[in-house]
Amino acid sequence: MPLQLVIGPANSGKAGVVLNAYRARLDEDPILVVPSFEDVEHTQRELADGGAVFGTRVLRFEWLFQEIATCAGFRARIASDVQRELIVEEAVRSLELEALRRSAGRPGFVRATLRLVAELERSMIEPARFTQALRDWAADGPRTKYATEVAAIYSRYRQRLEEAGLCDRELADWRALDALRRESRAWGDTPVFVYGFDDFTPLELDALETLSRVAGADVMVSLPYERGRVAFRAVAGVFEELSALTGEPPVELPSVNDHYTPKSRDALHHLERSLFADSARKRKHGGAVRLLAAGGERAEVELVAAEVLALLRAGTQPGDVAVVYRDPSGYASVVEQVFGAYGIPFSLQRELSFRQTALGRAALALLRCAALDGSETDLLAYLRVPGKLRNQGLADGLESKVRQEGARTAAEARRLWEEDHWKLDEIDHLARAAGAGPAALIAELRTQLERVFAAPYRRQAHVLAGAEVEDARAFEAAAAALEGLAALARDGGAARRLDARRLHDTLAELPVRLGERPQPDRVLVATPERIRARRFDTVFVCGLEEGEFPRGRVPEPFLSDEDRRAIATATGLVLRVREDEFDRERHLFYVCASRAERHLFLSTRFSDEEGNPQPSSFFLEDVRDLFTEIEPRRRSLSDIVWSPADAPTEVEFERALAATGPRAMPAAPDGLTAGRLLERFREQDAFSASDLETYADCPVKWLVERQLRPLALEPDPEQMVRGRYAHEVLELTFSGLREETGSARVTRDNLALAERLMRAALRDRQSAFLLSPSQTRVRAAVRRLEFDLLAYLRHEAGRDGVFEPEELELRFGVGEESLPAVPLAGEGISVRGVIDRIDTWNGWALVRDYKSGRSVYKVADWREKNRLQAALYMIAARELLGLKPAGGVYVPLAGRERRPRGLVSAELREELGSDFFDNDFRSPEELDEALSEASATACRLVGRVREGEVHPCPDTCKWSTGGCLHPSICRHEE
Repeated sequence: MPLQLVIGPANSGKAGVVLNAYRARLDEDPILVVPSFEDVEHTQRELADGGAVFGTRVLRFEWLFQEIATCAGFRARIASDVQRELIVEEAVRSLELEALRRSAGRPGFVRATLRLVAELERSMIEPARFTQALRDWAADGPRTKYATEVAAIYSRYRQRLEEAGLCDRELADWRALDALRRESRAWGDTPVFVYGFDDFTPLELDALETLSRVAGADVMVSLPYERGRVAFRAVAGVFEELSALTGEPPVELPSVNDHYTPKSRDALHHLERSLFADSARKRKHGGAVRLLAAGGERAEVELVAAEVLALLRAGTQPGDVAVVYRDPSGYASVVEQVFGAYGIPFSLQRELSFRQTALGRAALALLRCAALDGSETDLLAYLRVPGKLRNQGLADGLESKVRQEGARTAAEARRLWEEDHWKLDEIDHLARAAGAGPAALIAELRTQLERVFAAPYRRQAHVLAGAEVEDARAFEAAAAALEGLAALARDGGAARRLDARRLHDTLAELPVRLGERPQPDRVLVATPERIRARRFDTVFVCGLEEGEFPRGRVPEPFLSDEDRRAIATATGLVLRVREDEFDRERHLFYVCASRAERHLFLSTRFSDEEGNPQPSSFFLEDVRDLFTEIEPRRRSLSDIVWSPADAPTEVEFERALAATGPRAMPAAPDGLTAGRLLERFREQDAFSASDLETYADCPVKWLVERQLRPLALEPDPEQMVRGRYAHEVLELTFSGLREETGSARVTRDNLALAERLMRAALRDRQSAFLLSPSQTRVRAAVRRLEFDLLAYLRHEAGRDGVFEPEELELRFGVGEESLPAVPLAGEGISVRGVIDRIDTWNGWALVRDYKSGRSVYKVADWREKNRLQAALYMIAARELLGLKPAGGVYVPLAGRERRPRGLVSAELREELGSDFFDNDFRSPEELDEALSEASATACRLVGRVREGEVHPCPDTCKWSTGGCLHPSICRHEE
C-alpha cells in the first residue's frame, strides 16, 4: 500500500491529525514512531489523557527496527560501541597504510572511521560497491592510494565484524529489512504512524518504503514542510524522497494559531509565519518574545534561571518549560550549579568519560598500579575510593609519608602502606591476570570493578541517590563494555592484542550517560532536535552566537563535499553532502521559535568569560526585523551579585544586601582562652630561642607550626633540609679533624684533610636527608652544597685570630643527655636549644650559628627583626660553661660574602681577628646591655604566651606582600 504523507508548517495541527488517525485504529495494535525518548513518554501521556490507555505502542526508530527484526525472524549479536572500536583498530592495524598512515596514528581516527562506516551502512552501501565507486572516482589519479585505503578500511572492518559473529546496529537494521522483504507477510496488518521527524536517514526511508510497499502496511508520515519557505529549505530533499514513496499527493495542512495563549497569539503566530521571509511587517511583541543578553556563560545561565524561576513561581509547570542549547553538554556543569542553587527541577542528559567518574578514577588507578607504570597518586586514588577504607585518615597518613619520603611509584607507595597496614593482594591478583592474557585480565578487572563499586554498600539495603547514581551508571557502562571485550577475547580476532594499556585506554574514554531522565515535572534542557515533536508553554533558546547557533560547518574527515559530488557524478553513488548545513541550522532555529505557546526567550552573550566581545547570531536580527523595538534584559560580566530588587532567591537577596551595605568588620581575636592550654603554657618553664623568635615574628605562625603541628603532607622545604644536612656534615668534619690533628680549627696546612673529611661526611649522610624527590635535583643540590661548604672551609682556613672551635652542636635543655636549660631573669623562665658551634680562647666564648643561605643579621637589626638566638646562646655559654661572652654571630654558608654578622666585643678585636665587620663591634658595656635586653625580651614574650596573646599582626608579618604561610587560618581585613 502507498505511504500517506501529511505536510504543513510547525503549527498546522499535524500532531492532531496523526494522533487522531492513530487512536482510530487502536484495535489493530498500531505503532507510533517518534524521535526521542522524551517524546515517547510525552506522547504516551497525551494519548492517555485522550482515553487511549491500552493497546498503544509508542516507539523510537531503533525500537521499530527491533520490531521488524522480531517479525521477520532475524536475529543477530549486536556489537557494542567498545567492540566496534576494537574491531576498527584491528582492521586498521591489519592494513599496510601509506596515505593514511599518519592520520591512523591520531586519537580521533577510530571514531571518525566509525562515523563513516555508520553513514555507509545507513545508506545501505556494501563494501564492494563502495570500493568500486572509489576506484572509479580516483581512476589512477593522484588520490588513487588514498581512495583505495579508505575503501579497504571499510571492507576489512566488515570482514572482521563477520569473523567475530557480530552485526553493528546499522547493519542489523539493514539485514532486518532484507529479512522482511523476503518474508513480506510476517508484518501483518499493523499500521505505522510517524510523527515529529524533519529528517530521515536512507535506512529509515527504506524502512518506511518496505513497510508500505512490500509488507503492505498502512504508513502515515507527518513532515514539517511548507512549499517555498526558506525555513523549510533543509527539509525539501526529505519531502521529495517521501513524495516518491506515495501514490497520491500529500495532505497539506494550513497553519493554525488556536494553541497559543490569547495574549501571545498575535506575536508568536506572526513569528512562525514570517520568520526568514524577505518582507514582513513589524508588529508589537506584547511581551511574548523577549531577549536576554549577558556577559559570559555563567551570567547567561543565571539570567535564564532567574526567568525560569519567576515563571515557576507564577504557576507555570516545570515540564512546560524547555531550555534549548545547540549543544547542552558544553553548559552542563554551569546549568547544574545554577539551576541547583536556585532550586529549579530540571532534567539534562549529559555524558562523562569513565575516567572522569569517581568509580572510573579508582578502577583505572588500580589497573595502573597492577599492570602499568602506576604512580604514587594512583595508589592514593584507589585507597580513597568510597568504601575501601573506613578511616580516610589512613590514606592521608600514607600521602604524608609518600611525600615526606619522596615515593614516586605505586610500588614504593604500596611498600610504605604495607609497612604499617595490611597487604593489598588485589593488586597482585590483577597483575597475574594481566600476565595470563586478555581473557583473564578482563575477568579479573570485572571482579575488582564490582568489588570497588559494592564496597560502600556491603550488607546494607541502601537506596542510591545523588552522586551514587552516577557511580552506578559508570559501573553499568564499564561492566557492559568488559562483557563485550570478554566476548571478543573468547573469539580471538580483534581482542588478541588487548593488553593492559589498550584495555585501560579503552575504558578511560568510555562514555557514561549521566543526568536525570526526562520527566514531566522537570524543566527540559535539551537540543533543538529533542523538542521538535511537542510544544511548551515557554521556550528559552540560548547560546545565540555566531559559530554556536548557527553552528559552523564541521568538515568531513574522509570525503569532503567536493569529493562526494565528484563520486556521485563519476559513479552514481550518492553520499550526503554537508553544504546545506546552514539551511539545517536555520530550520532548527525555526523549530525552536515555533514551539512556544506563551513566551519565547532568545538569549545571547555579548562577551565571553574573559570580556572579549562575541558577535550575536544573525538569527536574532531576523527576529528583530519582525517586531518593534525589543529591549533585552542584560547581565554584565561584572555583575557578581544581583541587585536586591532582581535577586531571584533568598540567598541571592542576602548576598545582594551584603554587597551593597557597609562592610561589617569582624571583631579582633581575643587570643587563646582554653584554660587547659594556658595552664600548660604557665607550667612550661623552658622555651627554645627559635620558638620565641617565631612568636615574635607572628603569633599565629607560632601557634600553627610550634603548637598545633599539623601533619605535614609535603617534605620539609629543601632549604630546611639543606640546613640540617650542612650542620651535620660540618659537625662530622670538625670533630673528625680534631681526632686526626688534635685541633678542630681549619688551617691552610690541614685544609686538604678537612675537605676530604667533609666530602666523606656528605656521602655518608646523604641518604638521611631527602633534598628532593627527584634524583636529578638531589645530585644537583648535593653538588651545590659541596661547593658552598668547600668555599666555607677555605674561608675558615684563611681567617686569623686566636679563637678555635671547642663545642659542636652543644645541646642544653633538649633531651635527657643534654646540659640543663638556662634560667633567665624572669621567674620560672628558662631557655633551651642547640648551639651549632662555640669557639673559645682564654676563658672567652664566641657563639657561631650557621645559616644555610645568605641571610645573616647584623647587631643593628636584632631588635627590629626579632633576632634573639645569638644573644640567648651567648648567655647559655656563660651560664653553662663559665665562659665570658666574646660575641655571637650568624655564619653564612652560601653566597660571595662569607664573613659572619652579629655582635662581637670590641675589647677582643685583635684576638677575634679581621673576619668581622667594624660596625658589629660593641663595647663590653653595650654587649652586656644587649644580653640583658635579649633576656628581658624573651621573658616578655613568654609572659605573652602564658596570657594567650595570639592574634594577627599584619603590620609586622609578610601578609601585605603575599608571604603569609597560613592565610586560611590567620585572617585579616582592612
